[in-house]
Amino acid sequence: MAGMSVGGLVSGLDTNSIIAQLTALEQMKVSRENQKKENAQKTLEKFKDLQTRLGNLSAKASALETQNKFNVFKSNSAYEDYVSISGRDGATAGQYEITVRQLATTQKVYSNKISAINIPLVDGEKIYKNGKTGQELIFGASDETSIFISATEATIKKDPNKKNGVEIKINKNDTLKDIVNKINSAEGAGVKASIMAMADGDNRLVLTAVDTGTKGFQMWDSSAETGTVGSILQYLGILSDVPDSQIVSSKNALLTTDGKAATEKNTFTDINTVMNKNNLVDGDVLGIYLPANNGSGTGGWVTFDLGVQDGLDDKGNVIKVARKIGDVLKDINDTLEASGANFKAKLNSSGEIVLEGDLNNDQNFNSSIDTTADNKTFLEQVKIQIGTFSGGEFTEVKKDMGGLTSRSSFANVINEGQNAIYTIDGMTVSSQSNSDDKTINGTVFTLKKATFDEDGKSLVPPIKTSLSLDKDSIIGNINAFVEEFNALIKFLDENMKTSIKEDTDKNTGRKTTSREIGPFAGDSGISALRDNLKRMMTSTIDEISGTKDNGYKTVYSSASRLGITTQRDGSLKVDTEQLTKAIETDFEGVRRLFTSNSFSDTVGFSVGNSKKQTQSGIYEVGYDAFGDLQVTRNGEVMKIKDVFDRKIITLENGLSIETPNLGNWKDENSDKVVKVSFVRGIANQIANFVENAKDAVSGYYKTSEKTYQARIDNIQKRVDELQVRVDNYNARITKQFAALERNMSNLQSQTANMMSALSGISYRPRN
Repeated sequence: MAGMSVGGLVSGLDTNSIIAQLTALEQMKVSRENQKKENAQKTLEKFKDLQTRLGNLSAKASALETQNKFNVFKSNSAYEDYVSISGRDGATAGQYEITVRQLATTQKVYSNKISAINIPLVDGEKIYKNGKTGQELIFGASDETSIFISATEATIKKDPNKKNGVEIKINKNDTLKDIVNKINSAEGAGVKASIMAMADGDNRLVLTAVDTGTKGFQMWDSSAETGTVGSILQYLGILSDVPDSQIVSSKNALLTTDGKAATEKNTFTDINTVMNKNNLVDGDVLGIYLPANNGSGTGGWVTFDLGVQDGLDDKGNVIKVARKIGDVLKDINDTLEASGANFKAKLNSSGEIVLEGDLNNDQNFNSSIDTTADNKTFLEQVKIQIGTFSGGEFTEVKKDMGGLTSRSSFANVINEGQNAIYTIDGMTVSSQSNSDDKTINGTVFTLKKATFDEDGKSLVPPIKTSLSLDKDSIIGNINAFVEEFNALIKFLDENMKTSIKEDTDKNTGRKTTSREIGPFAGDSGISALRDNLKRMMTSTIDEISGTKDNGYKTVYSSASRLGITTQRDGSLKVDTEQLTKAIETDFEGVRRLFTSNSFSDTVGFSVGNSKKQTQSGIYEVGYDAFGDLQVTRNGEVMKIKDVFDRKIITLENGLSIETPNLGNWKDENSDKVVKVSFVRGIANQIANFVENAKDAVSGYYKTSEKTYQARIDNIQKRVDELQVRVDNYNARITKQFAALERNMSNLQSQTANMMSALSGISYRPRN
């Protein structure tokens, strides 16, 4: 037999390739687990991406969601360093000439001398009166008392209940520093505190109003609330220690036709009574109305002659002349003195009439007297009017000074707050603030410097200002909003779908197909998010559509009416020409379509405040069959949380409705139902929804992150275990094939030896 041998590998097999292929089959199990891990990580990344995209949409929506933000105006001022102009909610384009006589200033008061700032203020070092220490007088057997500070105007607007003031508790161990810190940290307080060191051992507590103007701030303490403890504010020398001292002032001011606050030297023919004119005539009077006091006191009108009559000027021209304001105030004070009143009238630097003195003990001002008449306090019932008086009443009011407003009587005043006085197209205006947003609806005039010097000389000509609608910016904001909306919807669609992917095997060249499942596929929460966004963007805003008789309607009650339409691929497209025409035709309608806004079918009723959870709809205010106040929304009875000062209705859903005095209104309108509409426009709906959705996605992401991370960790553990198995398998079969080679090599050697042995044997045939 010929020799048997194996070349190369003993077995003649490509064992390395066989081992690699067998190992690869086992490695596929590891690859499948790694793919699961990769898919889990991709899903988490997509959720993070979704959060970012929601934030981007929210940012674009926020530029359109409120009327203030939606109003984009181009403003211009000839002298920006003196006066600037801007537009807010309700603003319209306009041109104005402005002059500024005086700026609004802040009220500032100070305390008596305080020896140290780091020891308790009332530790007994000072005898206040009647032999009692400050601690005995102020705290008695208690360890603390309270002071109250009026809230800022912005705080009251946000929370009407703050009209009752901000309470600050003072402990008997509090130092001057402690009190300053407590005042400055009191949220919404209308004052800021500081310490002024005048000399060694002479420290003063200085209080400065947050708001400018004559309203300044008010302070009172526990003695005014309970009557059982002493006044810490009088003890410190903040409030006057004159018994029952009180100050009230008129809400409106006497202003002159040449743009100034009137002084006692002006005559009544100098004052502006109507649109920068004086229309007083002979016989006109100033009248003070004092309400009756439960049958006691003298009620009714008390009038004072203004002395208006025809006269001649230096050139012999006929002019109107009148008595000086100071002379009429003297008549008022003489009358008050004769009647036994312990207070006097004067004019402040802002042209307001001020009554100062012992009003608390006067028959017509005593706060303990019944104040239910006409649902007004006695201060609110007092009237000061100027005009034609006949038959015991005013037949024509030419200047209404408004009701009276209480002021605190401070002992030590650094600066009396004063109002800004300026003119708009020659009409004199008084403003509590240097940013006047009340005189012309939606337009804000920011006063920076007086345009006259102290001698009355004009520093600059009347300043021309203008406000014009910036249509391009508004259209740009709407386009940016729609583009971001489209990007988000496209992102959601791409990650919600399942598709079939074709591929080619690199080894065999055969084509294969596989299903690719999007990270959000089958996720009902993501599907609902997408559907809600599409619905809000394309639906009609019913409250402004004109289908309800609620006080307002516009043809632009949906995005499609503006030219924002859905394309075949599901995206939205903006027709700029159609949108521009809509803005030019009915800007108010376009603005209400996008923003959070409100309106009413009855003058005097409006939405004061709302919260994120407040539902849009038509709120109906009226009285039920039992005569109780009732508010319904789209037919559903709403829960009333509070009725503040008979004028502000607060609902449990966060909506507050401002009304006229409900007591007076009910008598004449007991059967009437008032409709107050609260609207959430497209951008406001989406901004509000996205904020909640962001939180939901964030929460979902955090929950999912933990779940997916645990899954990833488990998968990685399985990957590690499988990889160990694959490595062991590879080692095992490698060892087995090596053993096979050795065995076959041994067998081959044995065969060779056998063949060699056989070939050495001689064959001898038998004979």
